[in-house]
Amino acid sequence: MATYHKHMINNALVKSIYEGGEYADHLDLFLKMMMVNDLEKTGAYLPTSLIPADIHRNLIGNAVIGKNEFKMEEVSGVITRHSRLIVMLSPTCHLYIETRNGGLQAKVNDKYTATISLKYCSAEEVAKWIIRQKKNLDSYMNGWQDALMAASKKIKGNHMALLAIKAIFTDAMREYTNVHYDFIEQKRRLRILVKLPGNKLGVVIDAWWGSYKERLPKQLEDIKRLIDFHNTLGRMDFFVSKR
Repeated sequence: MATYHKHMINNALVKSIYEGGEYADHLDLFLKMMMVNDLEKTGAYLPTSLIPADIHRNLIGNAVIGKNEFKMEEVSGVITRHSRLIVMLSPTCHLYIETRNGGLQAKVNDKYTATISLKYCSAEEVAKWIIRQKKNLDSYMNGWQDALMAASKKIKGNHMALLAIKAIFTDAMREYTNVHYDFIEQKRRLRILVKLPGNKLGVVIDAWWGSYKERLPKQLEDIKRLIDFHNTLGRMDFFVSKR
């Protein structure tokens, strides 16, 4: 099973926030990663052929999740072999257990982005895991605000780096009024496309959030030297030698 380390959780939340999801989407993604980290390594190499009803049977009679907190989903008033198992961990957090793409999986609050693969687990292991998630939910929520703050701090740092890079570049280019350039914000960097005067050629500068203070001054000196050389060539006359 995959393990989400602290920096991976931080990066995933930053990406989720950048992509403009709702608060609940970020939280469900965080809970998914916490729950994945609690999956025990089974050592199984072949997927099991479980269906949600197998998990339902293993939850019956447990002392943690009440009998009214888990049920098989009805479709048109009927429970079928393919019906999903819905488990209420809290009033705002539900697990949807279903069979998809040949294996068992769980989705936090029925979110595709919060999908957890269970296809290498036995029915008993999945049931025990679900029970643990009910017990662990408060602990997960206690860590949520810290994780959200860390992601927000990183985003703020990235934004400040973005503004700084734009300011440094614009200031360096203030004397080159005939140079056209575009800023393209990308993951962890600002890409600057610099078009040489009177030419279709251009130069790419990648200014990374973490290293622009060290690398950008040299990059700017190089691009200015290239522009000056290009301008000099434009003022020169050339001929083709016959020898």
